[in-house]
Amino acid sequence: MIRHVVLLQISGSVDRTECRNVLDAIAKIASNTPGMLSFAGGANMPGSGLNQGFTHCFTIDFVDTKARDDYLERLDQDETCWRLTDITVGGLGGILSMNLDLGDQKS
Repeated sequence: MIRHVVLLQISGSVDRTECRNVLDAIAKIASNTPGMLSFAGGANMPGSGLNQGFTHCFTIDFVDTKARDDYLERLDQDETCWRLTDITVGGLGGILSMNLDLGDQKS
């Protein structure tokens, strides 16, 4: 299983409705991707003080890398990826993305 983790620095000048619309579009694309297992995301909760300017995040669990790659392709086809860079600080510079292989995780 692959966990796709994305941290976002949303610009303070972005309308909250537009931010919500973009995140909803990402969730919709993810949920319509075969092999997607779960989606969670939203605004950072205050507390740790270690968010380093990242204001939002989301995670998506996929059965495998093929499902993750299919999701990424759908973002490009729909142009949601460009809408996302439009609302982040510095475009791609305001996005941090990582992928974890959860096959080796221990609980």
